[in-house]
Amino acid sequence: MYLVVGFQKRPKWMRIASLDELKTKLGHVVVMILLVKMFERSKSVLISTSTDLLAYSISIFLISGALLVLRNISHH
Repeated sequence: MYLVVGFQKRPKWMRIASLDELKTKLGHVVVMILLVKMFERSKSVLISTSTDLLAYSISIFLISGALLVLRNISHH
């Protein structure tokens, strides 16, 4: 589970072997930040109609789907 580097122990998920792997992990971080910001904004968004709720739900679903796609691409 841990990779020993010198005197420090690091989890395997922190090991980066290539530039493509680094870009993928940074992409995960960016999409996750977007998802968290959407949920933070949900506290202050005024939803007055069912269309507003549907649009907001679709946006959260699409961001979550992007995170899932990134995860599946990185495992292959």
